[in-house]
This record gives sequence, structure tokens and C-alpha cells, in this order.
Amino acid sequence: MAKRRVARLKGRSVVAILLVAFVAVAAAVIWRRSYGYAQDRAIRDLDARLAQLLSERTRLEGDIRDLSSRAKLQPIAERRLGMRVPSDSQVISVARPGPAGAGRAGGGSSAQR
Repeated sequence: MAKRRVARLKGRSVVAILLVAFVAVAAAVIWRRSYGYAQDRAIRDLDARLAQLLSERTRLEGDIRDLSSRAKLQPIAERRLGMRVPSDSQVISVARPGPAGAGRAGGGSSAQR
């Protein structure tokens, strides 16, 4: 029977392989942490931008509310469009008519009788 030779790793080879594996794992950990720091910085920048945009939105909504008030629009309408607020004697109040058929009892027409 032929004897098979099994290649055994000697002490130096095992130490070299373990050292290479350790360096590879350490390099992967360092790369992952660096990538995490970069992503954290990007997220913080986006959060700061979001806060800035939300405050700008709030400011703009306040500006719109202020500029669309009657106190601001009335002088502009009077100046540009020649409009004015009528006096009380010029205002006529007209009552709204009720819904159609509300005055009739039963809702039917007199032609059906």
C-alpha cells in the first residue's frame, strides 16, 4: 500500500497565516469604522439641513400669513386696483333663497292632484 503524505503546516506557517488573518480583520474593522464615521457626518449634515429648511418653512408660512392679512392687502387693492371699502349705506344684504321645493308640503307638485 502506498503511504499518503499529509502536508502538515509547520509552526512558522501557522503564525504567518494567523498574522495575515489578524491584519485583514483589523483592516476590515478600521475601514468599517471610517465608513461609519463618514455616514454619521453625512447624516448630521442632512439633519442640520432639515432643521434649517423647517425653520425657513415656518418663517415663510408666517410671512404668507402676515402678507395675506386684510391690513396688508387693503392698501394694495386700493392703490393698484382702485378698489375701496364701501360705506355702510352702500352695502345691500340679500338673503339667500332656501333649497328648491322646501316651501311645499310633501314635495309633490300640484299638477299630480
